[in-house]
Amino acid sequence: MSAVRTLAAVADWRSWAVFRRNALVFLRNWRTAVVPPAMEPVIFFLAFGIGFSGFIEDFAYRGIDINYATYVAAGLIAYTGFGTPYYEALYSAYVRMFYQKTWDGILATQVELPSVVWGEILWAAARGMANISIVAAVVAVFGLIGFVDVKPQFLLFMPLLGFVAGCAFAAFALIFTAIVPAIDHKNYPVFLIGWPLSLVSNTFFPIDPQSTTLRALMQINPVYHLAECARGLMVLGDPGSHLFGLLGSSLLFLVPCTLLSVRLTRRRVLGD
Repeated sequence: MSAVRTLAAVADWRSWAVFRRNALVFLRNWRTAVVPPAMEPVIFFLAFGIGFSGFIEDFAYRGIDINYATYVAAGLIAYTGFGTPYYEALYSAYVRMFYQKTWDGILATQVELPSVVWGEILWAAARGMANISIVAAVVAVFGLIGFVDVKPQFLLFMPLLGFVAGCAFAAFALIFTAIVPAIDHKNYPVFLIGWPLSLVSNTFFPIDPQSTTLRALMQINPVYHLAECARGLMVLGDPGSHLFGLLGSSLLFLVPCTLLSVRLTRRRVLGD
């Protein structure tokens, strides 16, 4: 199958049928599936944002002074937008592929492999979108009671930005889902990629690398642009150039990672 047909499968009804199947299964146990993952960034916000804000002085952000709680609130939205789809595609997709053999059953129908991969990408991004909505609602509440200084109307854009970036994160994670020999080996993409990206992307603290190489790497990091987009919108109502950075870096990840994940998954699942 050509690269164009593989990428065009995102609009195929079969991709959305896979998405719908995952959503229906999720809705059966949504209470246990939603609350724990969505509460993790909320707990982080209480621990870091509220806990540290009394010890960290206000600092300048794009010409205005903000407190640490306001800074980290946007970072936790980016952390959620990255972590939820990334780990959904790493673990849940792996369980469906390897243990439950769900993909084998789907492929026995008229659904083709690119649609299975796209269905997983879209579903993982939707999970990120849902969790960002919960975190944004919590931030809005803290904004109303004065712990953070944000523009609550712009929080409505956060899930949409998270969905765009989430597709890229999920496609990236599916590469590891296709190549790891066992679920224990997921520790490598989690601790060598997931956690470092979560920490060094202007999420919990600002990063200002002096090296031109590191600066270039920051510019192609969608997590960094998602954090800065969220912060710019929430604080100033203006994402600045980071909106284009987010769209560009997400596309830069999404296209090659989707093609590679389809190719590797075909080799693993179909033996081609």
